[in-house]
Amino acid sequence: MRELIASAMVRHRRRLSRNALVREVGRDEVGPAIESLIRGARVSLEVALSTDAEVSRLTHAALREALRTRGRSLRARLLCTPAMVDTRFVREVTAAGHAWEVRTTQMPPLCAVVVDGSATLVSVGPPGASRASLIQAATILQAVRNFYANVWGNATALTERIHFGDQPRTDTVRQVLQKLRDGVTDEVAARELEVSVRTYRRYVAEIMTLLGAESRFQAGVYAAALGLLPPPEA
Repeated sequence: MRELIASAMVRHRRRLSRNALVREVGRDEVGPAIESLIRGARVSLEVALSTDAEVSRLTHAALREALRTRGRSLRARLLCTPAMVDTRFVREVTAAGHAWEVRTTQMPPLCAVVVDGSATLVSVGPPGASRASLIQAATILQAVRNFYANVWGNATALTERIHFGDQPRTDTVRQVLQKLRDGVTDEVAARELEVSVRTYRRYVAEIMTLLGAESRFQAGVYAAALGLLPPPEA
């Protein structure tokens, strides 16, 4: 009798868990849950990736499959911190020409996948210690979407074509970006480009403004994502 009651209670808890508007997701369930959500999207996807490299890898894999099979029928927005940007995926999105966008900015340690505005998986916390939940509660879902909209509006677009002007100016921009990527000092870079140090630093400041970057490192990340730089030499 005790075993029968215990078994009934376990089944009851599981049923409540499945029907709950907020359900905790175990670490080993996060990947399959993300894949299932993205695979089931019918209209829209809103994704945020910050700090957790493993979640980012799993999410990018699911997004890449969705882009390949259903890119034309979905509207997707991906928001990443600079460290989580997958430059190859950004180039794939840009080349596909669908209604997909990728933007980057700094944000709190958060991973979220919002599907069709009605369900979301949220993982909060540092890598290895994050906690994930599958959320369908309207009030919490709206709070997540409001946060997303606010951050998105101030983020830097990586899938937009950036024009620097005429061809000579574009060539100069690429040369400066290469110097930044290679870690060349301002003095050496200016000498190699045959300009003054002051002029070189002005170029750097203008490029950072055009890219929406807050640091030289971010400028390098954005430039790579936008395909402005050739692959580094071996």
